[in-house]
Amino acid sequence: MRPLLLGAALALVACQERPRPWDQGDAEAPPPPPRSSSTAIPLGSIIPAEPPPAGSAGAGPAHAAEPAWPPVRVGGPWVSCYGNFRPSGEPVKDVTRLSLLCGPENGMRRLSKQPIEGAVAEGGPAVAQPFEARRGDCYRVFAVAEPSVGDLDVTVQSGHGAAIAADHGEDGWPIVQPDRPFCPLADDRYTVEITARRGRGRFAAEVWVLRSPTEAPGRHEKPSVEPTD
Repeated sequence: MRPLLLGAALALVACQERPRPWDQGDAEAPPPPPRSSSTAIPLGSIIPAEPPPAGSAGAGPAHAAEPAWPPVRVGGPWVSCYGNFRPSGEPVKDVTRLSLLCGPENGMRRLSKQPIEGAVAEGGPAVAQPFEARRGDCYRVFAVAEPSVGDLDVTVQSGHGAAIAADHGEDGWPIVQPDRPFCPLADDRYTVEITARRGRGRFAAEVWVLRSPTEAPGRHEKPSVEPTD
């Protein structure tokens, strides 16, 4: 009888020592996933809003497969590259410095050997410069004006007169686009239009390109930006 009582007493002690669910603390929650400062999106989905016209080289049936571009990240190095840029008052030197800060770091190349140069005034006509845009490539425009130009505006127009890309700042050194390049969905003849929203003076601009990795050999043997007179 005594061994039986001892066994029952030990079982009772074991039950009392076993932790109960309501006596336990909350389980530690898993750490949240790291937040990225940039978001990856396919090149083919970054502008333009205007679809390729029927019969153009980039037009095709709705079910046609789009080329597989690698992702381009919005923000990140597209923005950080010009964080410390400050213009010196000499447009040509400044736009060269700005484009070299942001172009090569992001895999881009200058589209022509000479910058776009001109003079603009508030309320005056735009300075326009055409260039050949290719489906699958991505582009960026850098521009810097003299200090007398308080707000220099840059807009990229398609061959049909639609605004494809523009700067969003109010300063004398716009970048189009400020946070990523713009990528045509069809071959087209684009035009860079530069105006002064405030002030007047001289400016210089450059167009840079990020080539498609599926580019055919010899496709871009000549500069695509026509030189200014």
